[in-house]
Amino acid sequence: MSFSVHQILEWIQGRLVNADVLGRESLDSIQVNRPASLQTSQPDEVGFFFSRAFEGELPTANPGVLITGDAFVEPLRASGLKLWRSAAVVSCSDPYRAMATISERFAQHLSTVAHIPSRLQMPEGASPPRSDIHPSAVVDSSVFLGEGVRIGAHCVLEKGTRIGAQTVLYPGCFIGPHCNVGESSVLFPNVTVYEGTEIGNRVRIHAGVVLGSDGFGYAPHREGKAMLGHQKIYHLGKVIVEDDVEIGANSCIDRATFGQTRIGKGSKIDNIVHVGHNSIVGEGAIICGGTCLAGNSVLGKFVTLGGLTGITNHVHVKDGASVGALTLVTKDVEKGGTAVGNPQREHREHFKVHALLGRLLTERRKK
Repeated sequence: MSFSVHQILEWIQGRLVNADVLGRESLDSIQVNRPASLQTSQPDEVGFFFSRAFEGELPTANPGVLITGDAFVEPLRASGLKLWRSAAVVSCSDPYRAMATISERFAQHLSTVAHIPSRLQMPEGASPPRSDIHPSAVVDSSVFLGEGVRIGAHCVLEKGTRIGAQTVLYPGCFIGPHCNVGESSVLFPNVTVYEGTEIGNRVRIHAGVVLGSDGFGYAPHREGKAMLGHQKIYHLGKVIVEDDVEIGANSCIDRATFGQTRIGKGSKIDNIVHVGHNSIVGEGAIICGGTCLAGNSVLGKFVTLGGLTGITNHVHVKDGASVGALTLVTKDVEKGGTAVGNPQREHREHFKVHALLGRLLTERRKK
C-alpha cells in the first residue's frame, strides 16, 4: 500500500513548502510506502526532521516526502541540499505528532500487531465478526465473550470473566476469575491477570505483564525485642486499568491491600515498571522504564516520571509535575513542579548545588 503527498497533507494538516521547485509532474509521481530513518531514507519512503539533533543525517537523506516543522523551512530552503529539489517537503506546526499520526496510517498495512481500534470497528451493514478461540485454550463455560474476540493458544480464562468485543488475547495469557476486559484491547503473550482485575477499552498490555499480584506487605512478628518472623498481609483489593492505557513488557501492578490500585485513562507505562499496592496513577501520566512506585503513592494528571525513578510511600506527585531520571522522590512535588536527584531537589536548585560543588572542588585544587 502506498500513499500520495496529498493524503499526507490531509492527515497532518500540513503545507507543501517547495512546490515552486518541485513541479506538478514530480509531485504527482511521488508515492511512499513506509516511514524510514532520515539518514537512509529512499524516494519511496517518508522521512522526518523535527530536531537539530538530526541535522547530520540530512546530506544523505533522499526521501520521497520529508515532514518537518515550520522553524526548519527557511534553513532547508537555503541549505542547497538535493532533497529540497527532489522530495516533497511538508511543513506543519507539530512534526513529532505528525510522525505519530503517519505511523498509525502505515501500521494498518505494515504491522501484524498494531491492532488499531479503528480497523477493528465493523463497517456499516457488515455481519458481526465471529469469535476465534484456539482449540488449546481453556475457557470456563461461564465466561462471556463479545463479538469478534480472538483467544490464542494455551490461554486460560477462569469463571465469571468477561471479554469485550474485538479484544485479542495472544498465546499463553491467563485471566483469573471475575475479571473484566473491555473492547478492542490487546493482551500480548503471557500476560497474567489475577482475579477481579478490571481492564478498560483500547488497552494495550505487552508481553509478560502481571496485573493484580499481591502487594508487598508483612506485619513483623515480635516477642519483646526479639524478631520471630513476618506475618503476611493478604491483599484483598483489586487493580483497575482505565481506557486507552498502554503497559510495557514485564511491568507489574500490585493489587490493593483493600480498595483499589488504579491506572488512569490514557496513561502510558514503559517496560519493567512496578506500581505498588493502592497507588493511583492519574490521567495521561507517563512513567518511563525501570521506575518503581511504592504503596499508596499518587500521581496526578499528566505527570511525567523519568527512567529508574523511585517514589516512596504516600508521596503525591501533583498534576503536571515532572520528575527527572534516577530521582528518589521522598516528598510531595507541587503542581507543575519539578524534582531531580537524590536527595530530591527542585530542578533549578539541583543544578545550582552541582555548580557550587564544582566551584568548590576547583578552588580546593588551586590551593
